[in-house]
Amino acid sequence: MKRNFFILALFLFASCKKDDVAIIPQVDNGINVNAPAVSLAATATPANAVSVKDQGAKGDGVTDDTKAITNALLYAKAHGIGNIYFPDGSYMIGQIGNGGGIIRLADGVGMIGNGPATCHIKLTGGRKNPNSIFYQDYVGMPSIGNLVIQGIDFNGNLPLQTYDADYQFCHALSINNGKNIEVKNCKFQSFRGDGLLFGDVFETSLNKRIVTNVNVHDSEFFNIYREATMFCCVNGASFYNNNVHGDGYLVGGVDIERHSVNESVLNVSVYNNMFNFADGYGPVERGGPKVRYRRAVTMGFFYNGYKNATADSLSGHHKIYNNKIYQGQIDCWGIINVSISGNCFTNTYENITGVNFLTASAINIADPASTKGLINVSADNNTINSAMGNGIVFHGYAQVQANANTITGTRTDGINLISTSGYFYGNTITNAGTAAQKASGFIVSGNSSGLIITTNQATNTTAGAARTMDYVVKIAGVNNGKVAPKIQNNKGKNMASGIVCLYWLQSTFAELLNNLAG
Repeated sequence: MKRNFFILALFLFASCKKDDVAIIPQVDNGINVNAPAVSLAATATPANAVSVKDQGAKGDGVTDDTKAITNALLYAKAHGIGNIYFPDGSYMIGQIGNGGGIIRLADGVGMIGNGPATCHIKLTGGRKNPNSIFYQDYVGMPSIGNLVIQGIDFNGNLPLQTYDADYQFCHALSINNGKNIEVKNCKFQSFRGDGLLFGDVFETSLNKRIVTNVNVHDSEFFNIYREATMFCCVNGASFYNNNVHGDGYLVGGVDIERHSVNESVLNVSVYNNMFNFADGYGPVERGGPKVRYRRAVTMGFFYNGYKNATADSLSGHHKIYNNKIYQGQIDCWGIINVSISGNCFTNTYENITGVNFLTASAINIADPASTKGLINVSADNNTINSAMGNGIVFHGYAQVQANANTITGTRTDGINLISTSGYFYGNTITNAGTAAQKASGFIVSGNSSGLIITTNQATNTTAGAARTMDYVVKIAGVNNGKVAPKIQNNKGKNMASGIVCLYWLQSTFAELLNNLAG
């Protein structure tokens, strides 16, 4: 049953408030609930398309249709036809392929079906470490572009395959170099890898291969082992109006990942999506207890890091906004020029001790490698109702800001600033900490020069010994920054200990003004 995603999204985002619960009902038993493209007649081949059935495909759920689909792509390319068309049916992929994948994509040739409820492409079972279904042969076809993929359910048939413990390379589609690619109204499910992978390269020269202008929208991702979509060596991409849920997501729902100094990862926007990790579990390979909590969006620079450990201009300018997240977090590792805004988090407590690829904070902005020059990350207007850890963490960043966030029920301090400088204004923090382990609205440690914390409100809604918050702002260690922090115009209601607590060895190293109870 097809439903309008925009109505659903409007309802979900309107419901983002403090009394949200982490479990939301699954819609249509896993069928794509996102807005469909215009329905195509099941009996007629659309204009500018060749039907895979005209090339011998059966779509009966039994016959191996690999060769017919390959022939359709080759025919369309040879005759200047823009798409191959899959009439309603189940198209089985029975061939093994090579390390790149099974079916080579063709430049300028898209793939269209009538919708993921009726058009299915599925790997046969009984495979060991299966290859990706569709891929770019970047030797035979160095660039792939100007194509649309829509209206298809891609199924990796994960339960019927076997894998080595470290295998994670069975993707639905893998494209390393190209431009102008749109994926819409599709479903990606049951892959021991990524749903979509763009630009995963390790080149010796700058941007020898890169993917530009990618749009992924109005699609569903279900039970994907590694990432719903990975953007790696890309410039200009968007991921919006998608539904990401189910088991898996070893790395995250969306991974914006730079691997080497010879790659650019720029201008990626992730917005208006739902990441519902409350309806599944992370893979056992993450270690520790089995938990639902996972990374919705992760941005990072991995492997050798920046040249001379100094941030450059080739990664960043990402925007992560207006996403609805259940049992999940957003993190930013060593990336600059990032905006994280308007996201809504609803997380219940889980013990993640020993689980890899996770931190407890809802928004984690940190430096894993003492990189110099990490600047310009903002976290504004987010609604965080999370019992996991901190609401927001900044670690090792300068020229940052967190303004107008609403943070409720964190097990530890609402906003944690470690060796960070920037501007923090207008945040509302309620009931941080626990009665046994009280917390503050802000906690500050490490060296930070010119830190400004102003016009924030912290509130306990409990009384007496049940209060969970001790201070609005707490300086927890020595600060060797050149300019003392400014802590001004902050208010605390029903704090257990006071409004501002300065570190005892630097009891005068702060500019305090008009911080009040009430």
